[in-house]
Amino acid sequence: MEWIDDIVLGLVDEFNTNDVYELCDYLNISIRRLPSDNILLKDKAGFYYRDFEDNEAIFIKNGLHPSLERFVLSHELGHALCNTDLLNAAFSLCNKGKFEKQANYFAFKLNDINFDKVELDGMSLEQVATCVNVPYQALLQLIT
Repeated sequence: MEWIDDIVLGLVDEFNTNDVYELCDYLNISIRRLPSDNILLKDKAGFYYRDFEDNEAIFIKNGLHPSLERFVLSHELGHALCNTDLLNAAFSLCNKGKFEKQANYFAFKLNDINFDKVELDGMSLEQVATCVNVPYQALLQLIT
């Protein structure tokens, strides 16, 4: 997924930040928090939407833990930049498929999530996910 690495490096180079909130602002992608029972989210943590005039928004469940919120926003931004033919995409903790794997990879790269093999040696995948503050299913999908 070198092409995704190039997108992330280009973003960081152009805007001098990897902060997902700042990047959404620079890219004119609005972030809207919704109650967890909102029909648009349909039990998902986040939802990316692009209309026919290329207005973009990320809808995210209100009240997520800050690290999960950053990951979900990064994942949805990944859809916006890596899957430009998509008009919408939703984040759930059991994402599957090529586009979801690409968006998860984008989120890992944007958030500069690295794995110290020595520090994580002997940990279960669930423990690693907790240690690096990412959803277990996203981590599982990344390595499979």
